[in-house]
Amino acid sequence: MRPGFTLIELTMALVMGMVVLVAAMGMFHTMERADAIAEVRAEEHAQLQRTQRVAARALGSLLVMSRQDHQAAQAALEAMGVERPEPGTSGALQGGPGASQETEIDPAVYRYRVRLEDEPRLKDVVMMRRVRIGEQGLGPPEPTKPQRLELALSAPPVLPTYSDVQRRVRIAQLGLVPMGEGSQADAQGAVRGAFVLRDERRVNGLDLRVFSLWWQPVSADAEVADAFESAGVDPALVEGAVMLMDSVVWARWRFFKEGEWRESFQVLGELDLAAYAELELTTSQNHTVAWLFELAWTIGTDPEASGATDGQEAGEEIEVPAPTDPRSGQGGRGMRGGAN
Repeated sequence: MRPGFTLIELTMALVMGMVVLVAAMGMFHTMERADAIAEVRAEEHAQLQRTQRVAARALGSLLVMSRQDHQAAQAALEAMGVERPEPGTSGALQGGPGASQETEIDPAVYRYRVRLEDEPRLKDVVMMRRVRIGEQGLGPPEPTKPQRLELALSAPPVLPTYSDVQRRVRIAQLGLVPMGEGSQADAQGAVRGAFVLRDERRVNGLDLRVFSLWWQPVSADAEVADAFESAGVDPALVEGAVMLMDSVVWARWRFFKEGEWRESFQVLGELDLAAYAELELTTSQNHTVAWLFELAWTIGTDPEASGATDGQEAGEEIEVPAPTDPRSGQGGRGMRGGAN
């Protein structure tokens, strides 16, 4: 009779097999987690690259009034007692206390071509980040207010992608209808739009609120634009809106003019232009970037409204539906920045 394994040998073999199995499972789990992190970082890097290209394209195709027209407009406005628009409005100039009741200001001429202000939809929200400082760990919390940057451009800076089409399909499946704020571009190819932030109502691993960054078309009709801003329409429900990033915890736009950085800024013509603009972002993976853009512009008229919008007859009162969360249910000479 051949001798068999003893109980001690069987027990040792079983223990060694379990040790090898546990080690292999741990290694596979680690590799799976590393793959998931690499995929998230790769997607985040791709979104950052796209955002940088879109922002550079937008800030390199500004559409402003010429120096002569700007000076003439300022003189005419001062003579009429017209005030500059307040933040939170469409940027169309309005008659001031000294203006006559018959004073009419054409918003297609006297409307800001660049307007940086706090985001009206998120006026009670604060963005927070904690930047890693070498080996000392995370630095102190740094707050900022969500901003809205509206621009008049000589050409659209971005086109919807397949993911944007998929989002519209999901919105339609929820029984919601995307709201069109206006045509993407006028007959000369000029367009109005804005970089806006949307609260995603979730937090990252550091318990910081996460936002998404969008390029959203803005109507060339000042009344329609005001109606959308007043209603606080969700960017995801605006027809033609493009999501650039979905994992932002901190974002800040600034313009450099007259030796200082400004976080509130308006441009009507060449005389108002700054030399540079900066966009600083911190992602949910605590990756921080800061891009400096040199401004370039074209002389031209403001994008023109294309008459009736979304079936509205000319002169008919514009009605914007209450905001709904989808998760709940033409030519001219080119110039480059030099003013400061």
